[in-house]
Amino acid sequence: MKRSIFYTILLITVIGLASCKKQDCGCHEAEKHPVLFQYEYFNYAWGYKHLGFLIEGNGKVRGFNNPKNWKMPDSTGMMSRSDLEYNLAQCDTLYLTVKEEDMDKYYADIESLRDGEIIDTGIYMADAGTGTFSAWYWNEKAEKYQFVFLKSYGDQNKVNSHASVDLVADWLCDIGKNIWDYFWLDAI
Repeated sequence: MKRSIFYTILLITVIGLASCKKQDCGCHEAEKHPVLFQYEYFNYAWGYKHLGFLIEGNGKVRGFNNPKNWKMPDSTGMMSRSDLEYNLAQCDTLYLTVKEEDMDKYYADIESLRDGEIIDTGIYMADAGTGTFSAWYWNEKAEKYQFVFLKSYGDQNKVNSHASVDLVADWLCDIGKNIWDYFWLDAI
């Protein structure tokens, strides 16, 4: 009797472990992803402006300026790989390539940054537009990329409450400063 209980428990344990599947994998091999990070600026005052940059998995920083039919995340914050690749194809400028070790360092924090609370800072501007720093994280369960909000500045000022967000957002801001002689965040 004891032996059959032991084997039954052992069998259930083995079956349970064999059927375990990791529910979410950021697939930390950055080069496998079309887009890791994004800076996006929208302004609807005095005409329409939409510009920014995407950082590819290979470290290339590509820019866009008023792209047509830009794909946005769905209501759950998810986007398909093909939609991310579609947006990437609309980038018309190669600005620079970031160091692989820097990219890997900051992308390693994205998994935990997904759990940060988004806080409204209570600071608002008028007609400045909104610039948003974000990342894309592969959600294996959903089989889509998850939008990870980091920070926004301008008409809407919000921040992810995670302790590491400033390091990643400051790095992305420095990239913006390297791309454009005057990065609009300097004025805020």
